[in-house]
Amino acid sequence: MRHRFQSEIESFREGLVEMASLTLAQVERAVAAWDETDVEAARMVMLGDEAVDERCAELDHQIFSIQVLESPVARDQRLLHVGLIAVVALERVGDLAVAIAQMVTAVRPEGADPNIQKLIRRMSARAVDTLASGVQAIARKNPALGERAAEESRVVADMLDDLLSLAAAVPDDPDKREWSAAAVLVGRHLERVANNGRELGGRVRFLVEGEPFKRAGAAPTVEQERPGVPPKQSS
Repeated sequence: MRHRFQSEIESFREGLVEMASLTLAQVERAVAAWDETDVEAARMVMLGDEAVDERCAELDHQIFSIQVLESPVARDQRLLHVGLIAVVALERVGDLAVAIAQMVTAVRPEGADPNIQKLIRRMSARAVDTLASGVQAIARKNPALGERAAEESRVVADMLDDLLSLAAAVPDDPDKREWSAAAVLVGRHLERVANNGRELGGRVRFLVEGEPFKRAGAAPTVEQERPGVPPKQSS
């Protein structure tokens, strides 16, 4: 029975990595379609979102089946809990890929700015790497990869700031202004891809050690808010 359970857990890990590969390929194709103003490629990204949703539903069902039928111990429950969060995050990233693809037909390519295009290509590569690191950190139970995802997400955030500066400097031409505004949306979507990777990477400590997950700037715990009770020291 335990051997079957471990086989189910390993199957789930593999399925999570496969879903990540599928979703990240969607992001890469969407950015390529935007960069090349390829309407047909953008359409294929939108059609491909159905496969992402189906994979999400399959993994969701697999998690439920393992929890109901196999009675996992606390350590494995943590994996399933974090895994479900990862599945939802990947589905969300799939939606971001669709949103980028939809921008292809929203503007005229004559307004494209080469410097902004180049920066978006770099952002895409970094954002994809960030999310891949976050998912691999969970699959391998590797906190170092989780920390790498956090570092990469900060780089993407800095790139977005650069993108905003470039967009603000675009000449006052209707086509260029319209295109740069759309490019800013694409950049924001890519930052959100990276943010999902950072959040997943940040949950590895909980997965490995049971340490509660805290977002940056999270509110203090109940114990920390009590008068006269010193905050807990991190180990």
